[in-house]
Amino acid sequence: MPVSTSIAIWLGILQGATEFLPVSSSGHLVLAQAWLGMAAPGAALDVALHVGTLAAIAVMLRADLAQLVRGIAGRDASARRLLGLLAVGSLPAALLGGIVGATLAAWLFRPAVAAVGFLATTGLLASTPPPGSGMRELDQVRVADVVVVGLAQAAALVPGLSRSGSTMVAARWCGLSPDAASRLSFLLALPVTAGAAMLEVPQLPALPWAGMAAALGTGVVALPLARAALASIHHWRALSVYTSLMAVLCLWAS
Repeated sequence: MPVSTSIAIWLGILQGATEFLPVSSSGHLVLAQAWLGMAAPGAALDVALHVGTLAAIAVMLRADLAQLVRGIAGRDASARRLLGLLAVGSLPAALLGGIVGATLAAWLFRPAVAAVGFLATTGLLASTPPPGSGMRELDQVRVADVVVVGLAQAAALVPGLSRSGSTMVAARWCGLSPDAASRLSFLLALPVTAGAAMLEVPQLPALPWAGMAAALGTGVVALPLARAALASIHHWRALSVYTSLMAVLCLWAS
């Protein structure tokens, strides 16, 4: 059943705010559904929300994307290498997403599971290493780095386990700088999100555009806030207080 415009906008704001900050958009959606007695939003709205956040990434990382496109067109070796690394890092989530979508989605998207995911996010945020010397930048990313970050992205299919939080923390564990970690995290979100949206192309005429616009607008605001928080270890770790509270709320709703 199509959702109302007001609900689509509200969910778009929720999606855009929590997709990039390391607090799990899927966990918030699970809790909202449980508390409000909402049914699952449906494929059209789900695609709209993710297309909105996809567009937010494209807007905020437009300089990186333009440089990557120019490099590939000019047969630049470093650009081609980065493209290959992004492909490798996207594989775990793409493969696991197909399995989860087909068999485990109904079981996973419950408040009790989201509570576990939020607790895992809390631990990840609290364990993030502070910036220090010897950190590597995006042009120094290795295959092992994108494999680790890609596996973290795949694990974040569990609601409550933040995708942005998991991937940025994994990148920091690998020795990347906060700037490189955030850029790699959001660049890796592009192929997976775009692929999922392409699978729902028949839904395009029914997309709730208001929800998409809300997710885009809120995401454009939230993405730089997430990058700024990662650069300040105290602000970043402070978000673990919020995710631990969300775990308690999910347990209460389960």
